[in-house]
Amino acid sequence: MLPLLAWFVVSFSRDSSEYLDWRIFVWAAAIVAVDLLPVQGAAEVSFSLSFPIELSAALIYPPPIVAFITFIGSADMRELRGEIPPLKALYTRGQIAWSVALESFVFHRFATLESSWYLLVAGVLAAALAGHFFNVMVVAFYSKLQSGEPFTKIVREMHVGIFGEFVISYTGLALFSVLVAISTKTTGLWALVVFIAPLAFARQMFTRTHSLQVATEELAERQAENEYQALHDALTGLPNRMLFQQELSRAIDAARDAGGRIAVMLMDLDHFKEINDTLGHHFGDQLLVEIGPRLSTVLRDHDLMARLGGDEFGVLLPDLPDDAVAIHIAERLLEEFTHPVTVEGLALDVAGSIGIAIFPTQSHDAESLLRRADVAMYAAKETGGGYEVYSPEMDEHSPDRLTLVSQVRPAIEHGELVVYYQPKVRLADGRVAGAEALVRWKHPERGLILPDEFVPLVEKTVVLRPFTSFVIETVLQRWSDWAIHGFRIPIAVNLSPRSLLDRQLPEMVQELLSRYAVPPEFLKLELTESFLMADSGRSNIVLDELSAVGVGLSIDDFGTGFSSLSHLKQIPIDEIKVDRSFVMGMHTNANDFMIVRATVELGRNLGLRVVAEGVEDQAVFDRLADFGCDEAQGFYVAKPMELEEFTRWLSVRSPEAIIEERDTRSPSRLRVV
Repeated sequence: MLPLLAWFVVSFSRDSSEYLDWRIFVWAAAIVAVDLLPVQGAAEVSFSLSFPIELSAALIYPPPIVAFITFIGSADMRELRGEIPPLKALYTRGQIAWSVALESFVFHRFATLESSWYLLVAGVLAAALAGHFFNVMVVAFYSKLQSGEPFTKIVREMHVGIFGEFVISYTGLALFSVLVAISTKTTGLWALVVFIAPLAFARQMFTRTHSLQVATEELAERQAENEYQALHDALTGLPNRMLFQQELSRAIDAARDAGGRIAVMLMDLDHFKEINDTLGHHFGDQLLVEIGPRLSTVLRDHDLMARLGGDEFGVLLPDLPDDAVAIHIAERLLEEFTHPVTVEGLALDVAGSIGIAIFPTQSHDAESLLRRADVAMYAAKETGGGYEVYSPEMDEHSPDRLTLVSQVRPAIEHGELVVYYQPKVRLADGRVAGAEALVRWKHPERGLILPDEFVPLVEKTVVLRPFTSFVIETVLQRWSDWAIHGFRIPIAVNLSPRSLLDRQLPEMVQELLSRYAVPPEFLKLELTESFLMADSGRSNIVLDELSAVGVGLSIDDFGTGFSSLSHLKQIPIDEIKVDRSFVMGMHTNANDFMIVRATVELGRNLGLRVVAEGVEDQAVFDRLADFGCDEAQGFYVAKPMELEEFTRWLSVRSPEAIIEERDTRSPSRLRVV
């Protein structure tokens, strides 16, 4: 402001007659009149239609005179209503005056009103552009002082907000100013009155255009909201059944074209009706609201979860690399239920049952895929198995499966489950190195049932804990009996990966070891390698606690699960078992031969004991010994035997063959030979 006032004083002292010319006050009055016609642009940027009048004056008068005209003529409705402080009003007038003076300076540097049309147009547009960006810089600087935000960020945001409006509106008004300037100069200032009417009409046009745009945007927002509500659940905000089916159909078409696969999961909350009946529907609704976000964290970015109705949810897994990924996600979803859901301060224990169906393995269309996922879900619910992958047997023979799993607990109580033992020997000298415990079910009606037929069902039910406890207790009790006769060998027990989610497992193992006075180094727990591939570290706490108890940890079926070596180093195992499929093919398949040799070398380099399963003949036994493999297990050594037969098998070996010896690679453990 002060430089502007100083400029006025100096200019006035040089030629006061120019400032006292009545015509400049007519221009100022015209600017005041038009300034009372504010326009609200579509981009939410306010500007005044006095702009062409100000620019017209800039085309006629030199910078100091047009700055004076603009300063005294600029009006703001907020200023007239007293809504802004006087100093800020003066600041705004000074800003406009400087910008119009700049427009005058730029125009008169390049052209005059008598110049050729192209120079005239170029000069006007250059002047308008200079004045516009001067205003942007001043406003941005003022905003920086007010908000403290970076100057460049403010300029960028202002530029994005008003650039389109400037190109369309300001360019047209700038060219309109040429007509105003020429007309007033040739016909007199009364022409200004004629041009104010079109500007008033322009005000109405801008206002109506803005109103129409606002109405259009509101209509589009309402339509988008209506569409969203039609495709989303009102309670949880998740996609609803309609959107889920649409996305499923699209995913099937995409998978069919690309030769890919997808999975559909249907999940139902167990005992949800009891929560509603006991606590009321309000608690049930809040529970559903909490469940969605919690479970969604388990899914991949492009997966879709929907509420299909009631307490039923659907999950769509497109771009599925293999079935194991779907199973892994189902297990993680179920794991989320191991933590109570808090609703208004009340912790609710919730469980779920999941059915899985795979395209194109189990169906080729959306309807049958959903139906088969539904069949699998109810199979999981009936068995209490957590999740089930659809198989044709579920439709035809599911009652038999449900009956079988329901008989496991009575079978434990009635002594129908028996433990067989398969010996392991040292390859270096053939001495007994231990045995693996294998469960069989002597069913009163079906005869001998192998573990593959019932253990996978048990793993997905609440029977898993008592089943695991029964097997470990049976093995430790038998070990105590053998120890009395001098047979002190380690016994391995297969452990379900789901047991590693049981934080009570280490305590249970320690209690049983103490009860039967078994040194912990004589109990070994075997885990399948698929556990390593599916686990993401959530079981490390249980593994560390088991290791602290002192029991051995072994990875079974090594080589079949493509486990991460970095993960292998992070868990406290001391043994790996080469899968029988590679060992049995060593002499007929070069790849199997190389895999076995590489696995043995890997184990030895990592300081792990290596056991070969499936040893069927002397040639394989000898070759494994050449590799430096530690122990062998298979029919060549001995088949799985019942307790009495295994005890006799041990008794015919000399007691000297079963002695304790320090393992030089692991001084803290006993190695039995």
